[in-house]
Amino acid sequence: MWLLKCRKRRPYFRRRLRWSLAALAIFTVVSIIDSLLVYSALAQALLEGRTALPQEKIFIAGIHWNNEKILREYWIPALIALTQEIGPDNVFVSVYESGSWDGSKPALQRLDDVLANDGIPRRIILDNTTHVDEISGEPGAIGWIKTPGGKSELRRIPYLARLRNIAMQPLYELESTGVVFDKVLFLNDVVFEVRPPSPHHTDLY
Repeated sequence: MWLLKCRKRRPYFRRRLRWSLAALAIFTVVSIIDSLLVYSALAQALLEGRTALPQEKIFIAGIHWNNEKILREYWIPALIALTQEIGPDNVFVSVYESGSWDGSKPALQRLDDVLANDGIPRRIILDNTTHVDEISGEPGAIGWIKTPGGKSELRRIPYLARLRNIAMQPLYELESTGVVFDKVLFLNDVVFEVRPPSPHHTDLY
């Protein structure tokens, strides 16, 4: 009797399996078509030279340390192209650098000159304070921790948070004057690009 019941159930399970596989196949096909349509629309917009950037005010912030290579080869040209796409009336660039011993400072100084020439509002701080200076200073009440060996050490996360807050400071100052932004875009030592790429300033670095 039990074997008979199992035989009767097998067609039911097989039908359910077929229905599940069919539903999965339909879902997969629809997802692929949807993705292709989105990709096609974006590609067509790029070919026609249209920008997908909305007319929003963007606050761009970043902190750098010993990033000369990525700054000169990728970051600075891409940032300049991005500010040109957004427009000087809708963007502010805030960069904080400290303690670099490579060519990061001269590269960022050059960026400051180019942005000034393009009319891009900005604040670029080049600080000589190094991490060694920070950890050699007098321990404060915030951001320091006592190790099991009894030493006071500077915690990494609060230290980086303080540097990011310095880069964010112009945002609050501008807000107090009535200038507000729709988005904050943090761009540290990452490679990015703007499409279509700007033809300007590509040979400055």
